[in-house]
Amino acid sequence: MPLTIVVLQYAGIDAIVATGFEAGGHRPSFLRSAEDSLTGIFALIPQVADSVKIPIIAAGGIADSRGIKAALDLGADAVQMGTAFLATTQSNAAQDHKDILLPEKAKYTTLTKVFTGRLARGVRGRLTEELKGEESLLAPYPLQSKFMGLLKAYPATANSNSDFKSYWAGQSASLLKHKDAKVLLETLVSEMIEK
Repeated sequence: MPLTIVVLQYAGIDAIVATGFEAGGHRPSFLRSAEDSLTGIFALIPQVADSVKIPIIAAGGIADSRGIKAALDLGADAVQMGTAFLATTQSNAAQDHKDILLPEKAKYTTLTKVFTGRLARGVRGRLTEELKGEESLLAPYPLQSKFMGLLKAYPATANSNSDFKSYWAGQSASLLKHKDAKVLLETLVSEMIEK
């Protein structure tokens, strides 16, 4: 892994977003497949920090001030948070997506190719569980997305049936408490100042 990071530094980029296994949505990767790039954020940050001299932005599985502090202590220069803001009123996400991020169900996320043909993390549901281990039956990316779009449009599944929808979410979804982005930011700033 350090060699791939060093390649990025010498390519002249300004910063590296180090994304951990815990992140929601599609898996980013560089020079290796997404399936071969599943390192946890708190193992990844120090490896990247020891290998480059450019700023590191930590992403994946960070939803509160404890995660921010840990990332900064391990060598990150900044933090990128997704799922925590996805659940807020100000987010452009569909309301059913926002709603599913706050209750008990968001505690259980999984890596799946079911919805797009590309590895992504989202809230577990009927399809992710029933098709677990059946990746050979899925179409490649992006064709799988087209098939899933047809399934979602089918009258029996169209009326907001969550069993057939992708709800992208990081592993930290169970930590979410705030429905308002301003309150979330104020809380994060306040807690970081106190630490």
